[in-house]
Amino acid sequence: MRTLPRLRISFGKADVIGEKMRSGVTAATVCKYVIYAVMSLFLILMRVTFFARFCPFGASPDILIVAVAAIGMFEGCRAGAIYGVAVGFIADALGGVGVIILPLPYMLVGYICGVVATEYYRRSVLLFLIFDAAAAVVRLLTSLFYMLLVWHSFDLSVVFMRVLLPELCSTLAVSPFPTLCILPIYMIFRKKKKELD
Repeated sequence: MRTLPRLRISFGKADVIGEKMRSGVTAATVCKYVIYAVMSLFLILMRVTFFARFCPFGASPDILIVAVAAIGMFEGCRAGAIYGVAVGFIADALGGVGVIILPLPYMLVGYICGVVATEYYRRSVLLFLIFDAAAAVVRLLTSLFYMLLVWHSFDLSVVFMRVLLPELCSTLAVSPFPTLCILPIYMIFRKKKKELD
């Protein structure tokens, strides 16, 4: 009986031999992040289509910053930071405002959520609600910073009541949606990792 040769594919300096790369990355990890990327494209499409028209509290919610917080909480600080930078650039490109400011706050949200969830507290619903509220506040501060950069003068109380507060409330109202999209992917691959260990 003839045996098949082992699969050997090169990705830069990491060679795939069978199931595991020399760098320690498994095929399941690569598959997981490809699925996260596809889910991110779905969330981006939802943001620019559905949530551009469905505006609870009169403002479009930022579901991407909640997705960044969820990735940081589930996958750790490094994954959260990288995901935050990538999604931040895409969000700024889709916004077409000409000022790129979202990658930094998104990266910080992903990184800090990852550090807190991994090092200090167990992942729980209460922790997610805290991260969710913090991410919405970071988005509010980012919007305020953007207005300070672009607008020459404005009445802070009017902007807070008509723009910032509605954006905060709408982001909090729809925040379970991106998390419920990402959570099954995390749970499936966590179960597979436990089976392999």
